[in-house]
Amino acid sequence: MKITALTSFCVDFFPELDKVYVGGNSLNFATQCKLLGCENISVIGAIGKDRFGKLIENQLDKLNINRSRFYQIDKPTASNKIYINEKGDRYFKEDSWNGGAFDEFRLSENDWNSLTDSKIIAMPAGDPNLKELLKRRNENQLIVIDFLDYLGIDFIKEHIDNIDIVFLSGKAEILDELQELSAQKGKLIVSTLGAKGSVALFENKRYYQKAIEVEKIIDTTGCGDAFQAAFSMEWFKTKDVKKSLKAGSIVASKVLNFVGGVEQD
Repeated sequence: MKITALTSFCVDFFPELDKVYVGGNSLNFATQCKLLGCENISVIGAIGKDRFGKLIENQLDKLNINRSRFYQIDKPTASNKIYINEKGDRYFKEDSWNGGAFDEFRLSENDWNSLTDSKIIAMPAGDPNLKELLKRRNENQLIVIDFLDYLGIDFIKEHIDNIDIVFLSGKAEILDELQELSAQKGKLIVSTLGAKGSVALFENKRYYQKAIEVEKIIDTTGCGDAFQAAFSMEWFKTKDVKKSLKAGSIVASKVLNFVGGVEQD
């Protein structure tokens, strides 16, 4: 099975810790899929010609993730400033995100053609290539899109017809509306709710999964990405909502034990 992650790769700055870690939705997703035992993982995206881009390349190489369609362009590697409160929850400031190469990159025709044999394709909804992906997808692919916590339900409605799994976070107040949308479109919608666990909406049913307790939360960065990777792989294999929720929760709980979206040396 081939899995491809598009195109969110960045470095995460933790100013209070004076640390820099590699991250981004796509890097975190690809890393977790690899750690879960999938050998055929590829990424498509762009970084800058700078030392931060090199850090990302090194992480991908360390895990033997295929980056043959990973490009260096004349823009800075995307970056994000992350702050952590006393509970271990991350938060951002107005100037946290610098899109750089991520904002600029567009897949070529050859890049798109290389995706035809990918069984799972993952992308954040803020990706500039989203509409093109949904237009080009084939019926044998599982398309999973992360709508994060800042894109509203109208944006989901606009794109859901060509998405197989909609992921989002922190949207308990709109679960009724999401369940209605899921039933209407016949789509799987999964919302992670932090300490309250996660919920999947499918075939007009609601499935809850408690959060797995950890001794101490160090940092929540990357938990959602890890959850999505494990959920997607389990769903592809079993089409079992409860098993997929449990698999996602187990992997997400492990990410709470270190700083950054993936564990680094």
